[in-house]
Formats: sequence, structure tokens, C-alpha cells
Amino acid sequence: MGKKVSFRLYLLLSPVLLNPVVLLAGNLPGKLVVSQAEAERLFLQNNLLLIAEHYNVDKAEAEIVQARLLENPVLSLEQNIYNRLNKKYFDVGAQGEAIVSIEQVINLAGQRGKAVEVAGLNKEVVSWQFEDVVRTLAGELRQRFISVFFLQKSLGVYDREVASLEHLLTVMAGQQARGNISLMERTRLEAFLLNLRSERMQLQNDLADGLGELCLLMGVPSGTNIETELPNETLDRIASQPVMLDRLESSLNQRPDLKASESQVLRSEANLKLQRSLAAPSFSLGGTFDRQGNFIDNYFGLTASVSIPIFNRNQGNIRSARFDIRQSNTQKEFLRNQAQTELQAAYIRFQNSLRLYRETPGGLEEDFDRLIAEVEKNFTNRNISVLEFVDYYESYKESALRLYDLKHAALAAADELRTVAGTAIWTD
Repeated sequence: MGKKVSFRLYLLLSPVLLNPVVLLAGNLPGKLVVSQAEAERLFLQNNLLLIAEHYNVDKAEAEIVQARLLENPVLSLEQNIYNRLNKKYFDVGAQGEAIVSIEQVINLAGQRGKAVEVAGLNKEVVSWQFEDVVRTLAGELRQRFISVFFLQKSLGVYDREVASLEHLLTVMAGQQARGNISLMERTRLEAFLLNLRSERMQLQNDLADGLGELCLLMGVPSGTNIETELPNETLDRIASQPVMLDRLESSLNQRPDLKASESQVLRSEANLKLQRSLAAPSFSLGGTFDRQGNFIDNYFGLTASVSIPIFNRNQGNIRSARFDIRQSNTQKEFLRNQAQTELQAAYIRFQNSLRLYRETPGGLEEDFDRLIAEVEKNFTNRNISVLEFVDYYESYKESALRLYDLKHAALAAADELRTVAGTAIWTD
């Protein structure tokens, strides 16, 4: 797989990757305006956890190389220390005794081929596990991106109200000096402004936490000033495309964690074959040269040896491999049931959130903006009291935040369904 994402994984990410990428550095110094597509690109390129996880694939490939290697031959040398005939130490001449032998182990039951098969299936398992890490982390990234986007939208509501009230109080200071506005009215607005600033500070703290996690997932320096962008028509596009549960259930077969569990069963079965082959006798073939120690000088001999599997027939490892097959099948069944349960729950949450979004009148956000502008105008013209003004402002704030919460829940539920299904659901 290298550092490229598999074709299947590319299809999973393609609806996002096809969106326009916006990366602006010229609007504000140090500001990174990032779309969801750009966030995922940075994630795939820079996320340290993803890079570390991919080393497991590299290690699995190295294990295949190791499994293909033949056993090394064994070379032995024996030299006589003292020759009593000529009273020489370490006599390496023609009269000295020396023995040279070489031995090579030869597998009779195809152990090397079976070990290569196990290593290959292990790489397959690790590759699917890597893709599953990509799936879950990409889902976490998208959820965090959506959360940060609506936190920034909500913060904009507070910024607007705070800025408007600050300007209004500045104007009212002059009006109060001329006796046109009472101290009670100004004090009421100052108290309301203090409350808004306090709520905004809590929202800013939540946003700082969210941005920190988003930076970590994207692999960009912490503290980067990120502004998220999400097209307004995203939810409308999702709502316009029906989603069938049976189609999603069929796509579960391609989910990486379920594919990994299938490969684990195959690996366990291959390991049982390997362990059975290791119970076969080991055979060694070699040759020996003996210069002075045999019945003739310069003796050359052929050696062969075979182990006799009387006591150790690899019984324990064979039994363990059988249990491993049962365990892998049980885990495969559990993961399948778990995935179906997750899909059912995610589908229900998505349908509920989408139903509520569809029941929301279109253009409500724009109506709120026009309404609050009229409220400010009427209060300045003294057509409404300060209590009515505060009530309108509070209602505007609560309605705008509730609308953002509704959209956030719908988008988050849609993305959760996509992550659980493990496949692309909506097209551009």
C-alpha cells in the first residue's frame, strides 16, 4: 500500500475530496481558511497516528521477506590442539588432525511455503486494520470539523450582539447626559452585555478545545488560527438523496474491520497448516572432511540426519492453532453483529435529525438577521422599551443557537452514518 490510500479508501473519501478546496493565506496574516476537503487532505498527509499505524504494514511486508528465506547452512571446524607424534601444538600441516563439516536443513513438509502464506495473510490483516484506523480517524476528523464550524457560527452571533450593544451603550452615554435615557435602562443593558460576554467566553473556551483537537488530527502546528468553511447547500444535498437501509447493510461487507476479521480467520487456518507441518521430522544433509582421524587419511563422507518425532510432535501449538480458529470465527461473528447494531442506531439518529431539519422553515437564519436589525432600529427610535429590546435580543440569540444545533446534529448524524457504513453514501 505504501503511503498511498487504497482505491477502496479513495472511494470512501471521494465525495469530500471532490469539493472545492479553499486555502487562503492572504486575507488575514496567520489565518488558515480550510474546507473539509482540505482538512482531510492534511489529515491523510500529516496525521502522526496514521503514519505510525502504517509502519505496521511495512513490518508485515518485512515478515514476508523473512519467511521466504532459506535456513542457513551450518559450518563446523575441529582442530587438534596437540599432536603427540611430532609434539606440535595446533598442527595445521599434513600430519595434523582437522575435521571440517557442513550441514543444511531441508524442510520436508513445505514449512517455508506455509510460513510465507501465514505472513502474507498477516499483512492482509494489518492492511485492513490500517484502513480501519483511517476510517475511524477520518470520521473523528469530520465530526470535529463540523463541531468547530458551528461553534464559530455560534460565536459570530455573540460577537454581533456584543458589538451592537457596545455601540449602543456608547450612544446611550451621551443621551443619558442629556437626560433622554434613564440610568435604569442603561444599567439593564450593561448587565445584559456582561452576561453575553460571559457566555461568549465559555463558547471561546469550547472552541479553543475543538481547534486544538482539529489541529492535532490535521497535523498542523497547535495554535494555528483556523477558520472552517462548509457549503450552505451541504445539508440540502444530503436531504435530497434518499438513503436505503438495506443498501447500507450490504455495504458493511466492505468495512475494513470486518474484512480484517475475515482475513484473521484465513490466517488462523493457515497457521494450523503450518503448525501441523512443523510436526514432521526435520531432515539435514551435509558433508564431512577428516584429514587424519579416520580409518584413511583425507576422509570425505556424506552425512544425513532426521529427527524422530516421538515426544514432541508440536501437539501444544497445533491445539492452540485450533482454538485460534474458533476464536477468530467468534470475533468475526461478534464484529458483524456489532456493525449491524451500530448501523441501525446511526440510521435511526440520521432519520430523526433529518426529519427535524426538513420541518425547519427555509430562510429562517436570514429572517433572524432582518428581525434583529429591525429591533435595533426600533429601540434607537424609542419605539420599544429596554425590556422588550433585551427580550428580542435574547430570543434572537437562543433561536439562532438552536438552529445551529439542529444543523450540527443533522450533519453529524449524516457523517456518523457514512463512517459506520464504511462507504460513500451521498454524491455531489
